[in-house]
Formats: sequence, structure tokens, C-alpha cells
Amino acid sequence: MTTKTDIGQLSSLLRRLCLPRWIWRSVVLVLAALAWLWVAKQILIGGSLVSYEGLQSLGTQVVTFLTRINPYLWWAVTIILTLIVLSLARSWLKSSVKAGREVSVSVADVQKLAQGMSPEGVDVLLWVWDKEAGPVTIGDLIAAREQLRRGRVRKLATARAQHQVLLSARDGQTPGSASPDA
Repeated sequence: MTTKTDIGQLSSLLRRLCLPRWIWRSVVLVLAALAWLWVAKQILIGGSLVSYEGLQSLGTQVVTFLTRINPYLWWAVTIILTLIVLSLARSWLKSSVKAGREVSVSVADVQKLAQGMSPEGVDVLLWVWDKEAGPVTIGDLIAAREQLRRGRVRKLATARAQHQVLLSARDGQTPGSASPDA
């Protein structure tokens, strides 16, 4: 059950590292929602006060029609603006999550994590991490946890075994034989 222990280690570290960003995102989204509710309410109140009596030159039927559909017009405006606000909030959230995944993990945190993980778990983290791209990031830890959940330890062991078989075949040996002449 080393995989479960490794997943637990990664999850614990990720919770500790990500909690401030989760709180920040939650606060921003709640404040944005409250502000938008206030603005939407003001739009609907302001819309209910609109009078079309100044358009009498267009005819009483036009004024009556506009007065009758007035609430629906302002609800439509509010819905359209709500969709725009939701789109902006979603875009901000996605960029915040992306930026959060790119945050580097300290050497001390990586050292503590590596000491608590099994060798197979460390292999999975090494497999996920692109050392050429830079230091270990929160995104690397998330990816390693997901790979552990999906059985990457077993897949790496299978790949190593297949690699040995292929190397032996290349060298003219079959697995288990002492020499090619046997």
C-alpha cells in the first residue's frame, strides 16, 4: 500500500501549499458575486423607473408596447451582463489556477516529501517532472498524484521489464540464459 501512502503525502503537501490560493480565490469570487448581485439589482430597479412617455411622437401603441415589455428588456440586459461577468470570472479563475500550478515547490518541501515517499513514488514524481523545464512545481505534484492514482508505478515496472527484455534480445541473449551460445 505504498501508493496510498505516497498519494497521502502528496495530498497533504498540496493542501498546505494550495490553501492560501484556494482561500484567496474563494474570497474574490464571493466578493465579485455579491458586487454583481448589487449591480444587477440596481439595473433592475433603474429599469423599472424608465418612462417611455417622451416617445409619444412615435405613437401610443409604441409607448404602450415599450412600457409592457420594459421589465423583460431589463431582465435581458441583466442576463446578458451576467453571462459576461461569469465569463470574466471563469477566465480569471482559469488563469489563477494555471499560475498556481506553475509555483515552484521549495527544496525543503521536496526533501521532506521524498523522505516520506516510497522509491516507486519518487520514480513517478521523477517521471512526471521535466527537470529541463525548471524546478518541481505544484503542477508536477498534482500530476504525480494523478499518475499514482492511475497505476503509473505498475506501468513503470512493466516498462523497465520490457526494456530489459529488449536489451537482452539486442545483445543476443534471452532472458534467463547465461550466454548467447547456450
